[in-house]
Amino acid sequence: MKERRRNSRVRRILAWVIAAAVAVSILTIPQTESYAAGGKVTKVAVSNLPAKQLTLKKGKTFTLKPKVTVTGKISKKVTYKTSNKKVVAVNAKGKITAKKKGTAKIYVISKADKKKKCTITVTVGTPVTKVKLNKTKSTMTVGKKQTLKATVTPKKASSRAVVWKSSNKKVATVTSKGVVKAKKAGTVTITAIAKDGSGKKAACKITVKKKTTVKPADPEPTAPTVIKSLTILGNADIQVVLSAKQALKASDFTVSSKVNGYGKYVRKCVLDSVTTTDQITYRIHLNRQDVLFNSNMVQVSVPKLKTSKEAVYRKAASTITTSEVKIFAKGDGFNTKKDVTYYKPDISGLAVITVGELPPGVSYKEVQTGSNSNYLEFTGALTASGIYTTKIDVVDELGNKIHHTITWKVWDDQTIVAEDIIQYGNLKNPDAAAGKPDGAYTSKDDVQILPRGGSSTYTYEVVSKADCMELTPDGFYAYGTIDTSQAGTYTMKVKITDKKDSSIFTYCTVTFVIAKGIRVNGTFVDLDGHKIKNTVSDTFLCYIKSRWTDRAYSIDLRKEIGKYNSSTGTVYFDVPEGNYDIRVVNKTGGVEKYLENYTVSASTSNNYQIVLPLYQITVASDNTALGVSSFGEWEEADGTLRGKGEYLYLPVGNYTLTSTAEKAGVTYQATLKISVTNTTRSATVTAHVVAK
Repeated sequence: MKERRRNSRVRRILAWVIAAAVAVSILTIPQTESYAAGGKVTKVAVSNLPAKQLTLKKGKTFTLKPKVTVTGKISKKVTYKTSNKKVVAVNAKGKITAKKKGTAKIYVISKADKKKKCTITVTVGTPVTKVKLNKTKSTMTVGKKQTLKATVTPKKASSRAVVWKSSNKKVATVTSKGVVKAKKAGTVTITAIAKDGSGKKAACKITVKKKTTVKPADPEPTAPTVIKSLTILGNADIQVVLSAKQALKASDFTVSSKVNGYGKYVRKCVLDSVTTTDQITYRIHLNRQDVLFNSNMVQVSVPKLKTSKEAVYRKAASTITTSEVKIFAKGDGFNTKKDVTYYKPDISGLAVITVGELPPGVSYKEVQTGSNSNYLEFTGALTASGIYTTKIDVVDELGNKIHHTITWKVWDDQTIVAEDIIQYGNLKNPDAAAGKPDGAYTSKDDVQILPRGGSSTYTYEVVSKADCMELTPDGFYAYGTIDTSQAGTYTMKVKITDKKDSSIFTYCTVTFVIAKGIRVNGTFVDLDGHKIKNTVSDTFLCYIKSRWTDRAYSIDLRKEIGKYNSSTGTVYFDVPEGNYDIRVVNKTGGVEKYLENYTVSASTSNNYQIVLPLYQITVASDNTALGVSSFGEWEEADGTLRGKGEYLYLPVGNYTLTSTAEKAGVTYQATLKISVTNTTRSATVTAHVVAK
C-alpha cells in the first residue's frame, strides 16, 4: 500500500515537471523567429576595418566586429563563411585565421536575411607596418589646395593603398588622392589610414587661415561713360557694350546675380577673364563656381564709372518625355519603400502637376517645398497584382513640360513580373582611345534581366531576337547582350517561367537602340593660340554632356586634353547626333570655359575650338646636367599644383613654383619665379636648380 502511494506521488511530480518544461519551451521560441516578421535587415557591415579588405601574416588572427542595421524588431545575429578554408579560416565568432599565402573572401551573413551580407577580401601576405606623411604640420589659406603624400612600409606590402580622413570637413576636405582643400578658418587633422586593416596610420595637423585681400583704390573716371547694353550669351559668358571707349581691367567690373526679382544682389560672381578688342565691347567669362542658372537676374557694374545694368538669363522652354518602372510585391506599403515613394520632377519653380489613374490601393498628395518647388508623394499599399500605368504631366513656371509615365508591376507568389528594358547607345571607335582615328565603329553592351515573384527561381527562353544579341542566364537573373557594327534598333523577347510551376510565366523585352557615332573634334588653345600640349597630368579635362531635353541618349564623358594627339591639340569624342554642353576645366588654376548647346550632326564638320584664358610658359633649366624633363610636378608653397613638365599654362598673376628631382643619390630643387601679364604674355622662364 505504501509502495503504491509513493509511486503515485512520483507520477504527480513527473507530470508537473513535464508541464513546466512545455510552458518554458513555448515561452522561449528563438528570438529571430518570434519577431522576424516585424522587422527588416537593411545593411550588414564591419565596423573595425577602414575598407572591405584585410591583410594578415600567415598564422595571425583578426576578429571582425559586425554591424547590422535593422528596422523594427529582428535578429542582428550573423554567420561567417570563407571562400577558401585552406587560405583563410573563420569561426562562429568572426575570428579569422591566416592559413597560407593567397586570397580568399570572408562573408558576414545576416541570420535573419541571408541576402544581406558583407564581403571582406582577405590576403595572406605582408601587411603594412608603418604609414608616414610628407608633412606633420601645415598652414593653409581658405580656398587653397595642397597634396599630402603617404609613404607605406614595407615597399612589398600586399596592399599599399591608404584611406584619407578629415577630422572636420567644414574646415578642410581631403580627396582619395590626398588633395586637401581649405574651406574655412580653423584647425583640422588629416589622417592617412592603411587600407589593409593593419591599423597603421599617420596624421597631419593643418591650420587654416582666413584669406586676406587688399582692395586697390578705385581710380577716378576719365569720362562720363555708361553701360549701353548688357547681353547674357550663356551660363558663364556676358557681353557688355559701353557708350564710349574705356580701358578697363577685370578688377573694374563687378558681376552679381540673384534668384528672386524682389531680392538683393548678395551673390558676387568670380570672374575668370575679361577681354576686349576695341575697349567698347567687353566679354566677361565667369568662374566655374559661379555659372548662371535659368531665370537668374544679373547685374554688371563698373564702380569707377558709376554705371550698372541688369539682365535676365533665360533659356528656351523645353518639352521632354520620361518614364520609369516601379516593381512591388502585392501588399507593399510606401512606408517600407522610401526610394520609390516620391516623384520629383526636374523643374524651375512651382509647377502644375496632373496625375492619371493609379493602381488599386494607391493615392497621392502634392508636397510643396518652401515657395519654389513641389512634387508628388505616393501613399497607401498595392492591393492587387498585375501591371498598371500612370500618366503624369508637368508644366513649370518657365513653360518647361515633362510627360512622365510610371509603369507599376506588382507581383505575388502566383504572378511573375519583369521590367521591359530599353538601352540607348551609339557606335564608337575603340581605336580612338589609343589615338588612332581610323578604326571600325562598334557597340558592345549588356543589360540585366531581374524578375520578381513566383517561387523566385526561373528558367529563361528566347522567343525571338536579333542576330547580334544573346541571352546568358546567370542563376537568379540573366543578361541580354549586343555586339554590332551597325546602327539600328535591336530587340529580344524572353519568356521567364517559374521553375516550380510552369503555368506561371511572363515575358520581357530587351531593346537596344544604337545610333550612329559622330566624331567630334575639339581643339584647345591659350590666348596666344598655342595648342595645349601633353602635361603628363590630368590638369586639363574636357567634358561633353547631352542636353536636358535628350534623356534617352544620356551622354556624360570626359577626356584628358593633350594625352592623345598632343601634336594636333585635339580631343576626340564619338557621340550620337544631338545638342551638347561642352566645358573645359583647368583643375589646377580654377579656369573653366563653356560651349553651350553645341549641335553635333552628320552633315557638319563637328570641329570646334575653345580659347582658355591662359598663357603658355616654357620652362628651361639653368643646370646643364639636369634638364627640366627630370623634374615632376610644379607646386606653389601652399601645395597648389600648377602643372607638370616643360610647359605650364597659367592665368595672369605672379607665381613662385618649386619641383624636386633625384640624380646619383642627390636631391635637387628647382625654383621658378614667374610673372604672367597681358603684356609679357607667353615666355620662356629658366628654373634655378640647386642641390638640397
